[in-house]
Formats: sequence, C-alpha cells, structure tokens
Amino acid sequence: MADFLNLVLFAMFDFSHLIQSQFSNRAIWEWILFFMPVFIFGEFPRYIFPTIFLYVAKICGRLPQDEEQKKIFFATNPSVSVLLVGYNEEASVAQAIRSLLELRYPNLEIIVIDDNSEDRMYEEARPFADQGLVKLYRNSAATGRSGRPTASNMAFYLATGDYIVSVDADTSFDRDMLLHMIGPFYDSRVGGVAGNLKVRNIGASIWTRLQAIEYALSISMWKRWLGFLGMGMQVSGAFGAFRRESLTSFGAWDPELAEDADLTLKIKKVGWKIVFAPAAIAMTNAPDTWRVLRGQRFRWDKGGFRTYFRKHVDIMKFWTYDWRNAFELSLEFFFTVFLTFIYAVYLILMLIFYPKLLIFVLCFAYIIYVGVVFLCFAIALVFSERRDEEVALFPTVFFFPGYKALFRWVRFGALLLEIFRINYQEGYLPESAWRNTKKW
Repeated sequence: MADFLNLVLFAMFDFSHLIQSQFSNRAIWEWILFFMPVFIFGEFPRYIFPTIFLYVAKICGRLPQDEEQKKIFFATNPSVSVLLVGYNEEASVAQAIRSLLELRYPNLEIIVIDDNSEDRMYEEARPFADQGLVKLYRNSAATGRSGRPTASNMAFYLATGDYIVSVDADTSFDRDMLLHMIGPFYDSRVGGVAGNLKVRNIGASIWTRLQAIEYALSISMWKRWLGFLGMGMQVSGAFGAFRRESLTSFGAWDPELAEDADLTLKIKKVGWKIVFAPAAIAMTNAPDTWRVLRGQRFRWDKGGFRTYFRKHVDIMKFWTYDWRNAFELSLEFFFTVFLTFIYAVYLILMLIFYPKLLIFVLCFAYIIYVGVVFLCFAIALVFSERRDEEVALFPTVFFFPGYKALFRWVRFGALLLEIFRINYQEGYLPESAWRNTKKW
C-alpha cells in the first residue's frame, strides 16, 4: 500500500512539475490555442451570454409583456383541436387524456390516434371515447403503423379547430396550458407556438436528471432567447401549437426523421412567425437508460442535419427569407457540425503531440464548465415555475460536462453516417413511410 501511495504521489509531483514548466516556457497565445477549442465547443458564447442577458433584462423589467393581449384573445373562445398521436402507448395514454380533460376549456376537441399499436393503447383510450370525451381512431392498415408524421396528418384532417395543438401521448399539462399556447395567436403573424417541455420522471435515473438540466438550459432559456430576438427555429413535436392556415398552406407534416424541425421551417418559409411560450408547461417522460437516450439523440442529430442542411438549406438565402433564419442556421451549423469535427481533430492532435498537457487542459476546462453550468442553471431557476423541485438537481451539475461530452461523440457518429448516407432509413419511420418520402 505504501509503495502504491508513493507511486501516486510521485506521478502527481511529476505532472505538476510538467505543468509548471509548460507555463514558464509557453506564450499566452499558445495557451489560447490549447484551450480555445474546448471552450468554444462547450458552447459558452451560445448559452452563457444569452442567459445573463435575459436575467439582467428580467430584473430591469425589459422583457416583453403580452399577458393582457393573450387573455383578451383567449376570451374570444377560439376553437382548439388537440392531436394526441401514439404507437404502443398503453401505459401513458389514459393519463395524458385525463390531463387534457382537466384543462376544462369549452371549445376543445381531443383527437386520439392509435397508429396500429401492438399493445392495448386503443383499449385504454376507448372508455373516454365511449363517454364522448375524445374522438378515437385507429390505423388498422394491413401495412402496419404509418409513423408519427402520417398519423399526425390523419389527426389534422379529422380536426375542426382553428388552432391545432400537437402533443405526445406520454405528456401531461398544467391546467392553464391552453391560455399560454393559444394566447400568442392574438398576433396575426404567428403561425406556430413552441411550448416549454420539462422532464416529469426526474427521479428515474441519472440520465433523466441530466436531461432535466439540459431542458432547462436548451429549451426554457435558449428558446426564450431566440423568441426575444424573433428567431424561433423549432416547435417541438411533443408539444406545439399551430394556426390551421399555417399548416394547410403546405400540406402539414412530411414523413421525416426530424418532422418537427421540418414542419417549423416550412411554416417560416411561407412567412409565418414562430414564438416561444415559456409559461405553457408540459411534463414529459424522458428516456431513463443510456441505450434509449443514445438512440433518441442519434436520430435527432441525423434528422437535424438532413432537415436543416439538405432539405431546407435554401433558407440561408437571406435575400429571399428573413435574414435571422440564415443567422440562426449558420450558428447551428457552426456549433453542431463544424465544431463537432474540429473538436475531434483537436483531440487527435493533442493526443499525438501533447498527451499530458491535454489531461490538464480537459480537467481545467471541466472545472470551468461546471461553474458556467452552475451559473446558467441558477439563472434558469429564477425563470422556472418549478424551482422548488428543480433546485435538487444542483449536485447533478457536476456530471453535466461529461454528459455533454458523451453526446458530442454520438453526434460525431450520427453526422458521419448522415453525410455519407449510411443507414439512411432509420426505424423511427416504417417502410411504408420511407417509400413515400423524398430522399434528401
């Protein structure tokens, strides 16, 4: 044991001596080169500055206020259709329906689509339909399930509401959700509203706790920032609202891997605005295992690249479309595509030429990253309606940089496959859907 401790102490002394000698022998610009790729890839400029800006704007009372306009519009009793589409959602569909019924809005229809499930989803929803509380339909085609986008179209064409709310079957809602989701349509230029998703099963695993922090930063804060700038780029398929005219102008959903991003960009390209409704809260079950979460993010990254940089890359024509679309898409490419490969090259070069120094750089960067996430998450809690529950996530912040590092490599693999069109047909969509969609 004593020999082992001596070995450890000697290694620590040797490493500290190496770092001291490196600091004394290198100019400041060299250290910037060593650290800059790590910090840029950590997306500090993308999250810390907007978060601090929003906090300062909040305490100075400079954030936009339109609650009165929402209430006035909502008081006109607009007709609303909620589309609840699912496949094999036996365990959650009844709870989702009950949550929607608790909204107690008089001009509301709830349409439930069972997309050829292999479990008892239809039977679980049937009692609500028998009481006339929901409209229930089943896709019983011999070809099997049609996929989320096609099933959503089926629900949309059956719907009668002037405003459409699309939700996942494993989601529940705050009782004032509709006010905040439908209220922004007082602005006749708004075609889509993105809701504020939060993780319901926080206590299920370390993965769900990490996702809860991620949702607080990337949805509650980042989408709030984009909304402030008028640059909203995505309405989540799990929780979004649409003006009927904005969907009928191009035929609603296409069968795509990232059908929500695709739908949002089509709405923007025909001239509608996308806004974020931070007070419209929905609670969703996040993946609670590494395997399921990795598969979800792999599909998201492939679908995002395909949608943003193949199918809708023409939105970069700022002389044709709003320049803000091109700016946000450029940021998306820089952070999610360009830096993904730059970071891989950086690590390879550092491992070859400065392996010991890389350990120091990554450890130092990890500490800084933890501090930044602490700051951003603390500010996110200031805006949160559930801060009493989410404050318990602070200890998990220590693991968050490692969590993000894991998914950099998931994204790296997804982008490689997508760029070279390997495994193009993901299992998210059935074969029948792939036959009817254009290959981008």
